[in-house]
Amino acid sequence: MSVRRWLPPLIWAGVILLGTSLPQDAVPVQTSGIDKVLHFSIYTIFAFLLTRQISEDTTPWRAVFGAVLISAAFAAADEWHQRFIPGRFPEFADWIADVCGATLGAIAYALFFGRRRLSANS
Repeated sequence: MSVRRWLPPLIWAGVILLGTSLPQDAVPVQTSGIDKVLHFSIYTIFAFLLTRQISEDTTPWRAVFGAVLISAAFAAADEWHQRFIPGRFPEFADWIADVCGATLGAIAYALFFGRRRLSANS
């Protein structure tokens, strides 16, 4: 298990927390029209990176399950933490967008890179 491979998902988690810890009036761009797209996209990347790391130690589809589970729990904790940030509030629809994005990112990694890894091991 390479510790360096954990850096991308950990750094991305830090980026997510940094962005969601900003008070609403400190956000430079109005995101109301694209809010769900941003949630979806951010968690697509997060789960892709998680699946990449987790698949080192297990099958690609188990890695998908683990990455989506971790992403969903992280997204739920992040939504809860937003209730303490001025001008922000938790929203169930944001969590749904996060989980949908995470599912796409994890499955995309498994489909495009999981096969390559399996064939390289054969």
